[in-house]
Amino acid sequence: MFLVAYPHPFFFPDSRPYVAAAADGTPYTVRPYGYSLLLKPFTHPFAELAPVALTQHLAGVALIVAGYAFLVRRGTWPWLAALAVVPLALDARQLTLEHYILAETTFVVLTVAGLMALAWRERIGAVGAALGGVLLALAAVTRTIGLPVLALAMLYLLVRRCGWARLGAFLLPAGLILGGYLVWYHQTWQVYAFGQYQGRFLYARVMPIADCDRLQLTPQQRTLCMPDPPAFWTHRPDMYIWGSISPARSRYPLEADDPFLGEFAKAVITQEPGAYLRMVATEVGWHLAPRAPLDGSARCLADLWLPPGKPGVSCSAGYYLPAGPPLWIPPTTIPAPNPLGEKLQRYGDVATTPGPLYAAGVVLALIAALWRPRRPGWRTTADALLLVGAGFGTMVLSVATSMFDYRYAVPAVTLIPLGTALAITRIVAVARSRRPETTASPASPASALALPSAPLPPPDPASSPDPAASPDPAASPAPDSAPRQPTAASKITIPESSH
Repeated sequence: MFLVAYPHPFFFPDSRPYVAAAADGTPYTVRPYGYSLLLKPFTHPFAELAPVALTQHLAGVALIVAGYAFLVRRGTWPWLAALAVVPLALDARQLTLEHYILAETTFVVLTVAGLMALAWRERIGAVGAALGGVLLALAAVTRTIGLPVLALAMLYLLVRRCGWARLGAFLLPAGLILGGYLVWYHQTWQVYAFGQYQGRFLYARVMPIADCDRLQLTPQQRTLCMPDPPAFWTHRPDMYIWGSISPARSRYPLEADDPFLGEFAKAVITQEPGAYLRMVATEVGWHLAPRAPLDGSARCLADLWLPPGKPGVSCSAGYYLPAGPPLWIPPTTIPAPNPLGEKLQRYGDVATTPGPLYAAGVVLALIAALWRPRRPGWRTTADALLLVGAGFGTMVLSVATSMFDYRYAVPAVTLIPLGTALAITRIVAVARSRRPETTASPASPASALALPSAPLPPPDPASSPDPAASPDPAASPAPDSAPRQPTAASKITIPESSH
């Protein structure tokens, strides 16, 4: 339906630099080159990039099949496995981002495939470890938020005790890919880095809480303060990067200024840690709520990730139309009636993954980990924590280092439901394994299978104690002073009929 309703892929300002980097073959200073590498076969003058959108939609379909097969292989009920891939199949933001010339779909596919390669088998193999390392490293050079996911996967391998050989099989290809990228970037820009905007992004992140009148800053750092920013920049901190009136852009526009901007951001976080944590916690909570309380400009940005009723109108996606050289800005979309697009727009108003589902997934993963952890199935718990942790972690880190944006939370649409299905599987298995201990009773099977005992012989009068005689302590042997002899009462014979 997307390909019929929207014959051209969607355009966002980040799209053009990705295409330009693919055309000239040099790493992009703002974001890594991984997505541009995928675009390279499709890039040429007057290129029609519709095959890119088709490729990304097909990758999404393949991920649906792979996710379902993974869960069934790990013992999840088929109906639960199918339910877990419904968000990936039907989420309107996921489908819309698959139609954009943006790195999100590639990052999601590489990340989910890499994590599933590690958790595919009950026992991690060398091939699965190596494949996971390759895919997760490629995801990290597609979006730098993949670097913490790579670290989480390494921790997962250590917890699983996969052995040094398999850990090496994971780290070797990952290290070669990441190291090779750093060397290539250094050869181009004389800096070992994945990009030179991390400090700038963090500067924009902390500016809504930066109270420069109370902060201890150097005179040069105070030039980054902005006394009266526009009110809507509170929910759109990216404007501190791209806005023409931002001190960062007007006074420090060069990549070489990035470390200085990062030092300012760290000074703000160090001196106002409470305000920073409250801001991050609040905006993470927006991801977990049914609807984020966004103002006009931020709401307009959020609407860009939903199907447009008429591409090109305000606050909706526009087409990436064929242009001249890749560095040119594509022509402006001319809005035209689109009946199928209007239906998809109404669909997008309701068909998005609800935030409380993410919160429930995190809670269930924690319950699976903490409830009777020594019961069988702890490896399923580790897999659930890996997937849910990667999905929720990318959500938290994107808020902490950049801004709240539904676009950056799209990995959670796939990862958290997959991990939630594994968590439910483990919780049910533990609940079923708890059986109350039964005691033998006359009607119980244990008593029915007991061997019949012979009747005891009558007591020997010579050996019977005299009740009238007083005990003589001196005549009584000390306990355990001599070996005890079996008495007639202790000799029980089994009749031949019971043999």
